[in-house]
Amino acid sequence: MITRSQEQQAGDERLKAATGRSREEWYALLDEAGAQEWDHGHIARWLGGEHDVDAWWAQGVTVGYEQARGLREPGQRRDGTFEAGVTKTVYATPEHVWPHLVDDDLRSDWLDVDMPVTGVTEPRSVRFQADDGSRVTITLDALAPGRDGRAKVRVAVAHTRLRDGDRVAETKRFWKDALAGLAAQLAG
Repeated sequence: MITRSQEQQAGDERLKAATGRSREEWYALLDEAGAQEWDHGHIARWLGGEHDVDAWWAQGVTVGYEQARGLREPGQRRDGTFEAGVTKTVYATPEHVWPHLVDDDLRSDWLDVDMPVTGVTEPRSVRFQADDGSRVTITLDALAPGRDGRAKVRVAVAHTRLRDGDRVAETKRFWKDALAGLAAQLAG
């Protein structure tokens, strides 16, 4: 699974309609202002403050600019690390899923790695630290019941601080398989 660039996520026509300029025009303006030497926050604030760009679009232009100028790869955070995210909707209530996240024995039935818990916000999220220093947050979001009336919950995994972009696809596959195991455990 390849991480899409900012340009692939939001087309130039949408960008121009929302901000009044194309990517090329924004990037030329940013180059002229010396933005290659600025940090991410400075660029986004400049776009908002000097050019009245909405915060959401300012972030998009900033990320696109950083990618276009080689300051970051698609999927890379400004600190040089990468993030992998995966979600799975399961038929259960958050109260039924929660113990499978926080109880070590129940968790080991679907997650074949041991990561120490670093934080819990009951019954919404649990945080872990992996051996390589990367971090994992698993969040539960209750959804509207399905057409059949069964309860549904979205289980979202954010695996952050990955040091290598080549690990993103592998990490996503790992979590996709792990969440499928969780779903099977909950169904059984």
